[in-house]
Amino acid sequence: MYVILAPVTESGVSSICSLAAHCAAHISVSVIEGLHVRAEPSVMLAADETGAATPALIRNLETEETERSNRVRQAFEESMAEKCKARIEWTELRATDLDLGAYARLFDFVILSRPDQASDTPSMGLIEAALFDSGRFLIIAPPTPPKTFAERVVIAWNGGAETARSIACARPFLHQAKEVTLLQVEEGMTPGPDAEDVKEYLDGIEIKATVSKVNAGSLSAGAAILEESTKLGCDLLIKGGYTRSRLRQTIFGGPTIHILQNAEMPVLMSR
Repeated sequence: MYVILAPVTESGVSSICSLAAHCAAHISVSVIEGLHVRAEPSVMLAADETGAATPALIRNLETEETERSNRVRQAFEESMAEKCKARIEWTELRATDLDLGAYARLFDFVILSRPDQASDTPSMGLIEAALFDSGRFLIIAPPTPPKTFAERVVIAWNGGAETARSIACARPFLHQAKEVTLLQVEEGMTPGPDAEDVKEYLDGIEIKATVSKVNAGSLSAGAAILEESTKLGCDLLIKGGYTRSRLRQTIFGGPTIHILQNAEMPVLMSR
């Protein structure tokens, strides 16, 4: 049995609930816990140099935040009640009290929305906290709820330990997939086994996979992974998180950041 943590926001609740229900249809899930992170109006306004942090304004913002939290909870509980039979729980934490990495250690995996600066989806910092500090694995939900899940799986193999760990996490999904493709983008490889070696490993645990090796050409490695995955009809992309250092990817860009910001399919990651 698995337990899932699903941090939800008002804009991301539909996709999160859809993906959580898909997961519950593939593996035995006992509990799905919705988590809403409440904003701290007083903290935000205290950092505002305009001096507009009046008690009345803070009260109004806190009232708005309570109303938003209630809407998110209602949407989450109603959607999950329709979609799956797992027990549904709900937790609210204030942003100043939340250590997502530590809290997520109490769950088997975490489902988070893809970061989008134009909406209230989780920040990249929140996703990285869960990825680096939880010891668990993440599934990133795309903006549009997926129609299918884990039927056509693509493993973005780059030779690294992080991707090997992600494959181990994903075995319950891989065993049920209709198609599994080991995608090796040559420009994204690090020292380690070749995709053909991983195919032999998967054969040994009764997971049939094909190998596809491509050159990125004018694309970045991350863009090439998404382009090839889309061509393959991928509905679950498996990837290691930050095989290259987080600082280097933040400054220069890299496959993990590109995929986190642009994937239109669910992405399973571990670190």
